[in-house]
Amino acid sequence: MRRVSKICLITIIVNISFFVNAQTSVLLQQGKNEFELYNRILSSGNINAKAFESALKAAKCYHRAIGDYSSNMPEYIECKRALRELFPIMSDGAYYFADLGQQDKVLDYACMYIDISLLQAFASAGFQKSQTYPILANLAATNIYNRGDYQRAINYFKAYIMAVGMENSELAIEGLSRCFYELKDYDGAAAYASQGITYFPSNWNMLLIGIESYGHNGNDNKMEPLLARALTLNPGHKGLLEYQGKMFERQKNFESAAKTFEQLYSLNSMSLDYALHLGFDLYNAATIATHKSKKPSVSVSESHELAAKARTYFTKAAPILRNVLDNSPYAVNVAKALAMCYAMTNDSERLQKANESLAALHVSVIGKNEIPLLDISYKPTVDITPVNQSAVEEVRPLSDVDINIPATNYKNNKTFVVAIGNEKYKYHKGRDVPYAHNDATVFAEYCNKVLGVPNDNIRKCFDATLSEIREQVNYLKKRTEIMPNELSIIFYYAGHGIPDIPNNIAYLLPADASGTDFESCYSLEKLYEQFDDMPTSKITVFIDACFSGATREGGALMAERAVEYEVDDVVAKGNTVVFSAASGKQTANGYDEQNHGFFTYFLLKALQESKGNITLKELGETIRTNVMAKCLDKKNKEQTPQIIPSPALGDSWQRFKLF
Repeated sequence: MRRVSKICLITIIVNISFFVNAQTSVLLQQGKNEFELYNRILSSGNINAKAFESALKAAKCYHRAIGDYSSNMPEYIECKRALRELFPIMSDGAYYFADLGQQDKVLDYACMYIDISLLQAFASAGFQKSQTYPILANLAATNIYNRGDYQRAINYFKAYIMAVGMENSELAIEGLSRCFYELKDYDGAAAYASQGITYFPSNWNMLLIGIESYGHNGNDNKMEPLLARALTLNPGHKGLLEYQGKMFERQKNFESAAKTFEQLYSLNSMSLDYALHLGFDLYNAATIATHKSKKPSVSVSESHELAAKARTYFTKAAPILRNVLDNSPYAVNVAKALAMCYAMTNDSERLQKANESLAALHVSVIGKNEIPLLDISYKPTVDITPVNQSAVEEVRPLSDVDINIPATNYKNNKTFVVAIGNEKYKYHKGRDVPYAHNDATVFAEYCNKVLGVPNDNIRKCFDATLSEIREQVNYLKKRTEIMPNELSIIFYYAGHGIPDIPNNIAYLLPADASGTDFESCYSLEKLYEQFDDMPTSKITVFIDACFSGATREGGALMAERAVEYEVDDVVAKGNTVVFSAASGKQTANGYDEQNHGFFTYFLLKALQESKGNITLKELGETIRTNVMAKCLDKKNKEQTPQIIPSPALGDSWQRFKLF
C-alpha cells in the first residue's frame, strides 16, 4: 500500500509540474507574440499607443514566466534578455501616456518598470542609476499607497530609497513606515520611523508613527526618547502628553506621571479623566514615598525627607480626589483614597466626614494608622461590598446615570429646587415605590452639578407627609415673593399618585396618607394653582407618578381598586410646564436594571448627555421616545410621558431651558 501511495504521489507531482510548465510555455509564447508586434509597429516608424500596450503585455508575460525557470535554462535566458530590452520601453510608455493625460496607464508602466528592476536577475544591472528611475519609483509608490495596497507600495518605496539614498528620502521613509503601520507590522513601522528620524529629526509624522508603533508593542524604553523629542517640538500636544503620562504610570514613575497630568489638567480642568489620573498619580507617589520611608535600610534623615514628600503629595492629591468624588459620589476607590489622604495628613475632621461617606457606601472605613496601597485603576469604581449584609439595607447596583455626572460651569443662582422622593408608605406596606429615594437624590445632584443650582437652593424631602409637602411649596412661594418675577422653580416628585374617581381629581399621595381620605392627599389642581400664584420667571414640574391607581410593580395601590382608572389631565396656568411620566390609565413603571423610574432615568440620561444644554421641547421628545421604546421592550407595557405646558405660554416654552 505504501508503494502504491508513493507512486500515486509522484504521478500527481509530475502532472502538476507538467501543467505548470505548460502554462509557463503559453505565457512565454504570448510574450514573444506581443513583443514581435511591438517591434513590427516600431519598425514602421509610427510608434503609437497600441505598440506600447503590446510592450506592456509582453513585459507582464515575461515577468511572470521568468520565475518558473532556473537561471541555467534557455527559457530563463530568453526572459531575461527580453525584459532587459523592455525595461526602458516601460519608461517611454509612462511618458507617452503622461502626455495624453491617461494617469492609470502611466501608473501601469511605472509599476512594471520598477517590477522589472526588482527581479533577482537584475540585482547587479544598475537599473536604479537611471535619472528616470526615482521619478517613476516615487510615482508608483505614492499612487499604490493611496489605493491602499500597502504591501505592494513597500517595494516601490524601498526602490526609491535604494536609488537616491536615505538622506534624500524623507517622504519615502515616512511613506514606508506608514505602510508597515497600516499593515499592523508595528516592528517594521517603528524600525523605519526611528531610522528616518536619525536623518530627519524634526519630521513630526515619523515621530508620531514611531511613538504609536512602540506604544502598540509596549516598548516604553524606545518610545520615551521619541516622546521627549516630539514634546520639544510641540510642548502642549494633549495626545502626546497623555501618551507620556500613561507611559510613566506603566513604569510606576508616578511623580513624573503627576507632572504630566498636572499639565493636562491645567489645559482642561473639566476633564474627569485628567483629574482621576492626576489625583491617583499624586496619591501613588505619596504611597511609594511612605513605604520607602519605613524601610530599615533608609537613614533617619532620608526617612524624614521621604515622609515629608509623601505628606506633600497626599495634601496635593486630596482636593483633586475631592473634585472627582463630587462628580462621581459613588466611586468607592476615590472615596477610600481621599480618606487615606486625610488620614496620612492627620486631618481628623475631614477624615471623619470621609469615613461617614464610606460607611454610607457600606465599605470599610480608613483608620488613622492604616498603610496606603497603590491604586492604578484610574477610573471610578462602584463595586460596593456591604460590611454586614444582615445589618444593612440591601445595596442596589448603581445606574450609569448615577456616576460620571457632568459638572458644568453654569451659575444658576436664581433657580430653586424641591425634590420629593416618596418610596415608603405608612398605610401601604408592600406597595412601596421602588427607587423613589434614588430618583429624588440623583435628580437633586443633577440640578446642582449639571444645571448649576447651588446646594443652598435645593431642598430634598423623602417619604414626605402632607404637612412636609405643604411646607416645601410654601417655602417656594415665600422665596419667589422676595424677588418677584426673577426666580425659576423646579419641582420634582417621585412616588404614588392616586385618583378620586367620582370627582375626577388626581392627587399626590403623601407618605402618611391612607388614600381613602382625600383630605390628607395633595391634589395636583391645588399644587398648580399655588404655582400659578407665584411671581416667577418660569416653573418646571416633573412628576414620576401615575394617577391610575396602579403601582410601579404592576399591582393595585388599593386592594379594592384592582381596576386602573383614568382622570383628566390637570393643566397649569401662568409660567408652568409639566412633564408627567405616563398618560391616562398607564402605569409609571420602574426600570429595574437602572434602579430608577423609566421616566426619571431617561430625564437624567438626557441631562447627562446634553450637559443640561437642551430645550424643554427637546428634553420632552427625548424622554417620550426613549421611555415608550424601552418600557415596551423591558416590561411589555405602554408608557407614554406627556408634556403639558400652560396655554398662556403659547409655543415659547419650547425654547426654554432649565438654566
